[in-house]
Amino acid sequence: MSDMFFSFRNPVVKTSLAAVASFALIACGGANSESNTETPAGSSESAEIKGEGALSDMALGSPDAKVTVIEFASVTCPHCATFHQDIFPEIKEKYVDTGKVRFIFREFPTAPANLSVAGSMIARCAADKGGPDAYFLVLGSLFKTQQTWIYGESPRTELLKIASQAGMDEAEFDACVKREELLDFLNENINEATDKYKIASTPSFVVNGQTRHLNSAEAFSEALDQALEKAGDTEE
Repeated sequence: MSDMFFSFRNPVVKTSLAAVASFALIACGGANSESNTETPAGSSESAEIKGEGALSDMALGSPDAKVTVIEFASVTCPHCATFHQDIFPEIKEKYVDTGKVRFIFREFPTAPANLSVAGSMIARCAADKGGPDAYFLVLGSLFKTQQTWIYGESPRTELLKIASQAGMDEAEFDACVKREELLDFLNENINEATDKYKIASTPSFVVNGQTRHLNSAEAFSEALDQALEKAGDTEE
C-alpha cells in the first residue's frame, strides 16, 4: 500500500503535534463496557458544532431529541466497523429514526493514522456536495470495505472508488486530502475528545454527557433507555 503512504504523506504530516500524540495513544477497542465518565458540570455536551458542509457535525435524527449520542470512532478501526455493520442499524431503527435520539459521528483516527485521516477527509468532503447523507454513504462504504482499502495493493484506488459513490472525481479527491482547514477541524475534534470526554479507545460514545464504552446492542439499548428515562421520555 505504498502508493497511499506517498500520496497522503504530505498533508497528514502537517497535522498538529497534539493530533500526532493522540494517534499514538488511542487504540481501536480494548475498552471496558463498564467504564463511564461524566463530563464536567455545566458542560455543553449536547451542543453540535456549527458550520457548513465538511466543517460541521455529521448527525442523524431529530435535533429535538431528548438524548444526544456522540460517537468517537475511526474508519480504520475494525471494532468500529463491526459496530456500524452489526449493531448500529438496530439502534438507528429503534431510537434515531423514531426521533428519540440524535446521533452525532466524530472522527477519532487510529492506526494507520494517515489512512484513517484520508478516509475521514474524503467522507467529510462528500458532505460539501451531498450533505450528511453523502457523508454517511461514504462512511458506510469505508467500514464495509475496510479490509480492502486499508490492506490492498492500492488503497488510493479503492478510496477513489468509494469517493465516486458520492459524485467526487479524481481532481476533487486530490484537492480534498490537501485541505488544511479540514485537518485543523479534525484536530479540534481529537483535542475535545481527549480533553473534555477523556476518550481513550474507539469506538466510544458520549450519551447525554456520559462517556460510555458499549460493545453490544443490548448494552447500547440499556444505556439509551436509561438516558431517555432520566430525560423524561418513557414512551415505547
